[in-house]
Amino acid sequence: MNKFLVIVGSLMIFVGLGSAALAQSQSSGSYRIDESYIGPGGSVQSSSAGYQESSTLGDSATGSSSSSGYQTQSGFNTTNDPRLVLVINTASIAFGGFSTSVASHATSTFSVLNYTSSGYSVYSIGNPPSNGSHNLAGMGTTAASQVGVEQFGINLVANTSPVSFGADPVQVPSGSFSFGTAASGYDSADNFRYVAGEKIAESVKASGETDFTISYIVNVATTTPGGSYSGNQELLVVGTY
Repeated sequence: MNKFLVIVGSLMIFVGLGSAALAQSQSSGSYRIDESYIGPGGSVQSSSAGYQESSTLGDSATGSSSSSGYQTQSGFNTTNDPRLVLVINTASIAFGGFSTSVASHATSTFSVLNYTSSGYSVYSIGNPPSNGSHNLAGMGTTAASQVGVEQFGINLVANTSPVSFGADPVQVPSGSFSFGTAASGYDSADNFRYVAGEKIAESVKASGETDFTISYIVNVATTTPGGSYSGNQELLVVGTY
């Protein structure tokens, strides 16, 4: 299975187009169909020395269809080129001052879409914010915010505690075309987690755009060193073909 990788830093916007990876075609032990149609006619591409055209005539069906094991894109102008796009919508976040009596919180957003693939996974790379040699304690177990206990955690859903903030994944244009979800451990409202390198979001099949919101919390203890904390989060998106 080929994999197409895109790494995007928190201050970057990166659009990836597949090159080495190839979309899976319909095949058996003796035959393979890369592009096929049912209808009175159609052309994927026509060209001359001066012009190039893509045209259709009488599509019998358009759009995507899928089952548990297969999926297909219908319509003369579909392409077998894989595409994976990741957009970081938030350049930076700020928590303000930390307190042992109240949780600090913030949000950021990113968007993912893919085409002609078997889905994607999003991984979060990077340590929790640090002050010198001290990193805030990442939440290795999914749990609720607890003031007075040092915690750094995230989730990708709407929350009502410690305050109302965050949002569930938004499917664009609708849930009929887009299928991104928060990954296990990061999909429970009012519960947070952070383990560097873990999967935080995914789609199990080709998907239109999904807009994700990352909700962050920070709690500190009386033993947490004072000072300014900073960090960098990178998102790694892996599309499978």
